[in-house]
Amino acid sequence: MMTRRKLGTRQAGRTVCLALWAFVVIGGCESRKEFDHVPPSGLGALIVDNHARDDIEVYADGVRLGRVDDWRYSIFDLKPGYYRIVLRGEDGGRAFAGDVDILEGRQTILDVSIDPNDINRYVVLVGFD
Repeated sequence: MMTRRKLGTRQAGRTVCLALWAFVVIGGCESRKEFDHVPPSGLGALIVDNHARDDIEVYADGVRLGRVDDWRYSIFDLKPGYYRIVLRGEDGGRAFAGDVDILEGRQTILDVSIDPNDINRYVVLVGFD
């Protein structure tokens, strides 16, 4: 026979905290960042969201667009098209090169972090909004 007992306030609070922690850690929590930016008419936006611990230089088709500080993001408005994007760490040790589409009126988001298996490389996830 199962007996029921009433949880005290402190114990109930601990149970709720534990359940929330388990949901976030085990169930996952999508923390997709929303960027409040609308590209100007006729352009698209390249957003570089830097989760690496170093500053990144951003190039599109060989032209330097600018720098993204560590743990920050930068927005670059570009004409729609297909671009070769190069990301280089300021110390020159890490790099990424890849082709991305810039869509008119949309955001192309590059989510940049350091590869946990090779600290000399970036991992870049590409998304669109």
